[in-house]
Amino acid sequence: MFLLDEPNERFVVVESRDQSSYRPHGYDAARKLGLAHRFSYGTHWLDNPELRDRVWTIQATTNPALADVVGGLDIDGGTWLAFHRGTGVYSRIFVDEPTPAEFISPYGLPIDCATAESARDAVELLETRLLPALGDVAKTPGFNLLIADPDDAFVVTFDGHDSVTTTSLSDGRPHVLTTASRAADEEFGKRMQEQAEKAPAPTEKLSSWAPWLSVYTSADTDAPDYSDARWLANTCSAIRPPYRDTPDADRYKNVALFPVTDPSQAAWTKSVSIYSAGRTGAELFAYNERQLFDYQPLPTDVRQMGFPTTPDDFFVVIANENS
Repeated sequence: MFLLDEPNERFVVVESRDQSSYRPHGYDAARKLGLAHRFSYGTHWLDNPELRDRVWTIQATTNPALADVVGGLDIDGGTWLAFHRGTGVYSRIFVDEPTPAEFISPYGLPIDCATAESARDAVELLETRLLPALGDVAKTPGFNLLIADPDDAFVVTFDGHDSVTTTSLSDGRPHVLTTASRAADEEFGKRMQEQAEKAPAPTEKLSSWAPWLSVYTSADTDAPDYSDARWLANTCSAIRPPYRDTPDADRYKNVALFPVTDPSQAAWTKSVSIYSAGRTGAELFAYNERQLFDYQPLPTDVRQMGFPTTPDDFFVVIANENS
């Protein structure tokens, strides 16, 4: 959920990421990779150059702008989210399906985009260089890529074949973007967007995020309880307790009620982050994260899952003096 607040020259976004409950992510990914600094978000690609060999990028891996690129870390070395502390350029990728083995992973592209001097430059980078970089043989899955800075916000869509299209979303309204698309055609996404339009926009102050967090973390008022067999992760909330991530009719159902035999097919919301960028670049970045270690059993009580509900539930990584 994001907004280009043009009157105040600010871009704000809250995002969450779903992933296999046991897949190494953030802190756990850093630990598994043997990194000296075991943290979830940081300048991983500058501090640990060997990570660049794990991800496919279309920019030079020696780009000096990497020094100010902060992002999350996956066990494969890529990221779903990256931003530049100086320019405020923010990039968040949404890939609909896991990357097949024969495909090139696109999780290096947010790093590329964050090294661009502006959101417009990042869009031009993808429009002009993505397809030539893939060539006639390489493949990467389709994706939506949110790219923004204090001046512009875009969604770049790659169809997985030969089409790169760009949509400008600089209309001064909040927007909801999902893995598949803009949420304008989804009832839950529509309601979330409508509620966000009524809530005051966040600023560079962490405390100002309470109204937006109330919108983002709230469940659909008409949704069944998580303990109800009718509960579905993709229609009930943006922050999701454990659910089945399976290619069958029971996908998105409560995994405690509809168990899986493969632990990798149990997913939940791994992390939630909030971000603000203004004329001085990145102003505020804070996150909330959860891990399961050594195949701990999945929690079944939502109250014990550590999902954020207030600004105090976030760990601040980047903050200006006004935050």
